[in-house]
Amino acid sequence: MYKKSTKLLLHFIIWTGILVIIILMPLHPDEIFSLKRSIPFIVTYLYLVCFFYLNANYLTVKLISDKNYILYIVGISISLLLYIYFHKYIVSLFMQLNILLPPQPLMKRPPFPEMNRDFPLARVVLPLSQFFLFWGLSTCYRLILEWLSTNRKNKEIETEKSTIELAYLKAQINPHFIFNTLNTIYSLTINKSDKAPDAILLYAQTVRYTLDKLDIDYISLKEEIDYITQYIELQSLRFTDSLNIEFETKGEVEKYMIAPLTFISFIENAFQYGVSSHYPSTISICIDVTKNEIHFISKNKKYKDNSLQHIGKHIGIKNVQRKLNLIYPNYHKLLIKEKEDSFCVDLLIYSPHIIKK
Repeated sequence: MYKKSTKLLLHFIIWTGILVIIILMPLHPDEIFSLKRSIPFIVTYLYLVCFFYLNANYLTVKLISDKNYILYIVGISISLLLYIYFHKYIVSLFMQLNILLPPQPLMKRPPFPEMNRDFPLARVVLPLSQFFLFWGLSTCYRLILEWLSTNRKNKEIETEKSTIELAYLKAQINPHFIFNTLNTIYSLTINKSDKAPDAILLYAQTVRYTLDKLDIDYISLKEEIDYITQYIELQSLRFTDSLNIEFETKGEVEKYMIAPLTFISFIENAFQYGVSSHYPSTISICIDVTKNEIHFISKNKKYKDNSLQHIGKHIGIKNVQRKLNLIYPNYHKLLIKEKEDSFCVDLLIYSPHIIKK
């Protein structure tokens, strides 16, 4: 309601301003303004304003949109003929009442010439030009409104698509992690290892965390780090002697928030492609928090070069890049350095949300 009232007030101010400018512009400094002589123009001006909104809000919307071009032309033609007749009638009426005669005081220039009733062409050309001027303005006004409406709808569609896509990306769980973890738990259970209950508990916690954070936009960075720690402990159960994990955090992680599951895809790739069953492997992960910045770095060697796995890895990286573009469109910088024997991810997130204490 407030927006509608503001819009009506704005239109009223614009039309009033145009009317005042048009009336006052032809006046000479030594000429006295006469409201009585301006009444015919004001009346015809109001007719054109009414036609402006008739064309913009009804004729164009109802007829052009439904492709009723003939009815639209008929409607415009009737409006034009009515205006020409109305214009001629108003001018003739006020001439008979001597209202259009020029004011007498302070007139130093030649008297205002009387309108010649013998030239009907002039009576048609003037209203014709005025009418088509308002018709053009009205049509442009409607086209601008349609463009703005279409643009707004497109943005709403893009936002909705982005929301759906982001929800899809959040809901993705790496199937390799699920299968490998279940195999590890199965192996520990068969061997009656004391680590089996811990593995089951860690697996339940990581899966629950993944599912619980699907509908949450931002969480504490400390909570995300705890989840990464659990994930690393769970993966370490698979590789007892051949894997060395260097996980380091710096800064006041309790004061910052981040989108959940932002780093986990990079860490999953590091475990999937950077661990060898024949050679000692090292995975280095660092999360450094400074003022208004979160810096994530992961490094690992490459041991697997299977073409199918290679394609899957790049799909995962693309999904993460898309997710970052949706959550931090202008507040992140991702640099991936890939060589024949090594892989490095360098992610910098600017101005994350700070927890208010």
